[in-house]
Amino acid sequence: MRICIITQPLTANYGGLLQNYALQTVLKRMGHSPVTIDYIYKPTVLRYVLSICKTILLRCLGKKRAFIKYAYRRKPEVQKFINDYISVTDPVNKYTKEIIEREKADAIIVGSDQVWRAIYNQGVLENMFLKFIEDLTIKRIAYAASFGLNNLENYSKRQIRKCSFLIKKFDLVTVREDSGVALCKKYFDVSATCVCDPTLLLNKEDYMNLCSTIPTCRRKFIFAYILDSTSGIENCIYRLAMQNNMEIISATADKGLKFSIEEWLALFRDADFVVTNSFHGTVFSIIFNKPFYTISNEIRGNERLSSLLTQFGLSSRAVKSIDNLNCNVDWQSVNNKKTEFVNYSKKFLEEGLKKD
Repeated sequence: MRICIITQPLTANYGGLLQNYALQTVLKRMGHSPVTIDYIYKPTVLRYVLSICKTILLRCLGKKRAFIKYAYRRKPEVQKFINDYISVTDPVNKYTKEIIEREKADAIIVGSDQVWRAIYNQGVLENMFLKFIEDLTIKRIAYAASFGLNNLENYSKRQIRKCSFLIKKFDLVTVREDSGVALCKKYFDVSATCVCDPTLLLNKEDYMNLCSTIPTCRRKFIFAYILDSTSGIENCIYRLAMQNNMEIISATADKGLKFSIEEWLALFRDADFVVTNSFHGTVFSIIFNKPFYTISNEIRGNERLSSLLTQFGLSSRAVKSIDNLNCNVDWQSVNNKKTEFVNYSKKFLEEGLKKD
């Protein structure tokens, strides 16, 4: 089956790239032919100026809203990973029915990541619910789609009505968090199922193969994968490293990306401990069975972190501050729960693609 995937733009975001790689890999192993629509957002000059003005106004009123970029140029590390491992369409800056027809797709999958969070999908939110193929006869699946929060932040009443109409056209709706199940029922009157993030569908060995050419780091170190860092977080990690005679290797994403995707994976492989406030930083700590702490991150949404950790019995690893390194994790229990959840999610996806 030819499958088009819609997700957030493939930018300098380790988790975003790897979840798409993982989903494509799983679909290929199921015998399908996936391709990701290579959407690169580029607004008109007028829309860009109006959006900046609106963002400034809303921020003055105390509301969260991200500034949009006028144009995006991929970092070489990102483009190389895409060239090597991800099948993509020609770049587009608008979702259209013609893209799907040109790819001769039999199905379209929306997901994963925060594809249904309004502030991360400005101008294209309804297309994340497939408005652009509203009248096209095609199988529609949402796999591990995420709202990021336990509410429909920044959805207008009109958008709620429209998205409610569009989501009812889906053949299968799965979400990444338990809260997403509740949101689909409350606002869209649709039954959704919670499944695991695509990155969890692959195992440790799959990722070890990706970073096999990266030399092993023999030094003891804390891997600090922190998004939206603060002086408090930095001081905390520094104190922990000094107390435990460890080095610190730090990484972030977006503009601060300095490691290749393979190097980033190798840091999880080799770390003695991980401190992160990232969803996918937490995911890869679990995949590599590395003791970790997840620091709350209000900006990017704690709901997804809470749901993930609860699923694997790791709620105690979520902290607001850190006093010491606790490496005691029952990985056998975690891995058993992971295997069960992954098998359930794969089967659900596979059955969803088979349904007429």
